[in-house]
Amino acid sequence: MSRWVQLDRMHLKKRGFLYKIPLLILVVAALVMGYHHVTGKPALRDVIERQFAQIDNLKDSFENQMTIDEDTKKEMNTTFQALYQTYAQENGVYTVKGKTERLIPIYEKRLELVEFLLGRGSQDWADSLESPMQIKAKLQLFHYLVGKEMSYQTYYQYGDFIQTIFQLLGYGILVFLFLVQVGGYLERKQRHRTLLEVVPISNKEELLTETVYSLKYFYAFPSLLVILPVVAYGILIQENIFLFPVSYVTNGETIFISATQGILIAIGYPLLAIVGLFIAQMLLFSLIKDTMVSAIVLFILGYLSIGGYSLGSILPISVLPALQQGVPLMIGAFVGMTFSMIFIGIRLKNIRK
Repeated sequence: MSRWVQLDRMHLKKRGFLYKIPLLILVVAALVMGYHHVTGKPALRDVIERQFAQIDNLKDSFENQMTIDEDTKKEMNTTFQALYQTYAQENGVYTVKGKTERLIPIYEKRLELVEFLLGRGSQDWADSLESPMQIKAKLQLFHYLVGKEMSYQTYYQYGDFIQTIFQLLGYGILVFLFLVQVGGYLERKQRHRTLLEVVPISNKEELLTETVYSLKYFYAFPSLLVILPVVAYGILIQENIFLFPVSYVTNGETIFISATQGILIAIGYPLLAIVGLFIAQMLLFSLIKDTMVSAIVLFILGYLSIGGYSLGSILPISVLPALQQGVPLMIGAFVGMTFSMIFIGIRLKNIRK
């Protein structure tokens, strides 16, 4: 192992790195939990009552239109009544704590009715009715919950915490932390340049050792610690939190996967770019000598290359939609590998001189 890596690891332990990072992650998790506890969510019954009121207002507005013939009014009133009935049936399921599978035919019928109303009514009706996209997403959610034998009421009450954790990971919070920590490592290395000059070690070995060291302490270690607050939350609510669904949107479609899959994807997906980001951070830091600036620049450019987004829409960007974008991912990986090899060659050439 590189002598410098050994010295830096001793420095991290002396500075309390091994307990500061867990504390930071627990604080973030506590803030997320506190936010959802304080803001809360309306009861399912209140949500349905609001829909009842919106349907009544929509129905009254429609009936007051003088240009509508009686046959059309009768047809639309029948549709409004059927839609109203679906909400009454849904409320009945929640009241008796019925099985989630009973919600599926209710929502299938509601989807049919809403699409009919939107096709016959004005565009303003879309503000008062559930959108077909939302209803379809709910149906996917119900099918997932039925497959896992989970209650929708339980998910509705506790699912926001794990969804928020998943989104934070998806937006690259661990990648940003990695870049900041690598910048700190490079700063410490820069301050001890004289010490490094007397450490006999080949440059290839140094680069490999530093990469493994950074991955281990600045990415893998925090990634494993993310599991702790999730486990603690599951114990607190007495539910298997890892079976809870999390969602992301790709190509206009909402996808539901288990929390276990979501966390593994959100943590493992950036590993494709971590090595290239480490080398890029070394190069950028050598130019601007500022950890935070270099981390922010690389964070932005990294998601630009992965997501293929324009500069005006990159903050914030989730890496999750890129999961279905195979071509941009391959191009980004190829560019990253090419850049890394060129940089390594230049670095070794300069050192030989």
